[in-house]
Amino acid sequence: MVHNINTSKILVGALVAICLGFAQPILAQDAPPPHKRDREEIKARILEKVLEVKHQKIREVLVLDDETAKKFFAQYDPAEKDMLEIVKQKQEQELKLLQLTQGDYKDADVDPTLESIKDLNQKIQKRYEQLDNNLKSVLNPRQRAKLMVFEKEFNQRVREKVKDRIEKWKEKHPGERPFKGKRPEPPIRPNKK
Repeated sequence: MVHNINTSKILVGALVAICLGFAQPILAQDAPPPHKRDREEIKARILEKVLEVKHQKIREVLVLDDETAKKFFAQYDPAEKDMLEIVKQKQEQELKLLQLTQGDYKDADVDPTLESIKDLNQKIQKRYEQLDNNLKSVLNPRQRAKLMVFEKEFNQRVREKVKDRIEKWKEKHPGERPFKGKRPEPPIRPNKK
């Protein structure tokens, strides 16, 4: 059970980190400016490429034939999409929590955000358990174990590549912040008199 929690967090965290690390997430806006649309397109292309590579590697590691792969990805893809969305929501709540600790906010604003994060963690865990149960009819126990190990290793490699790219970017752009605008500006504090 502990491995399931860690694996789902790592899997989802890495994919979301890739998406959010390369482009600013869309906040509630009617029509984003052209540069933000470009960022979203880049983010979508990067995610698509990562998932394509990941799916090919999963097929190789689990030694899936075409029929089994079709059944596997029929279960895996929706679960992965669901978990990515939940993790995105969780990260938004975590950012909100960070802002609540830095501004002139009331303590009463913190508890609902903490509860929301706890609920989202439970949703991630439940969705991962549901996926694991659904895969029992498709994969044998050893394949499910290989999947868990693969996800952990794949996500670690993805995080390392993202970190390397950021470091290379910093070398070429000294003094600049990579992905400026990724996080909203800190809240403006009222002047105290």
